[in-house]
Amino acid sequence: MGKEDMLLYWGSGSPPCVRVMIALEEKGFGGYPNKQLEFSKGEHKGADVLALNPRGQVPTFKDGGVVINESCAVLHYLQHRYPDAGTNLIPGTPDQQGLVLQRFHEIFSNVGMGYLTLFRGIVFDKAPEDITMKRKDKFVEELATMEKYLSESEFVAGDTFSLADVELITTLIMCERQGLPMEERFPKMLAYYGRMSARPSVVASFPPHFRTSESGKVFAKF
Repeated sequence: MGKEDMLLYWGSGSPPCVRVMIALEEKGFGGYPNKQLEFSKGEHKGADVLALNPRGQVPTFKDGGVVINESCAVLHYLQHRYPDAGTNLIPGTPDQQGLVLQRFHEIFSNVGMGYLTLFRGIVFDKAPEDITMKRKDKFVEELATMEKYLSESEFVAGDTFSLADVELITTLIMCERQGLPMEERFPKMLAYYGRMSARPSVVASFPPHFRTSESGKVFAKF
């Protein structure tokens, strides 16, 4: 199988879609067949998507006869199905691989989900101020942990780009979109964001509408 056998259904601005798209680019599958869906039109609930993903969610990914609808599972699948293609996303010795996997899940569970919970609470759920402040403080603590990791190495799990970086840059794209101030509190993370956002895989996977529309900058006062 090759990229001509792949198909990705995706939507602009979806963190799960961004992480899969970065991984596909890193593995050398740039130009993979894909279909962008408009959430506002309900296209992710269309018959073509539902035939592959009964939940009607994106990303929905197909590689030949293999269908995977969970973004983290797609990342692991791509590395294990195509270990010699493009970037090795789980590199090194077993000890190094353990660190990559630890950091990946750590970032997903604490930074990525922390962002999502905080953002949804502010924008959609209109959470009470005391709950929002607790969530904000916890999220900032997690970002401080990332700052520490990035003071120790060029990438978040060592000296080479890995699965953990796919996850961190995905969340930082969302944070930057919401105006998260990084210059004073998180200078290492800001420098990292600058390096990673110039990486070809990230440029190719950057949400199109982020380039042409403004956001509410709900993190600007953090």
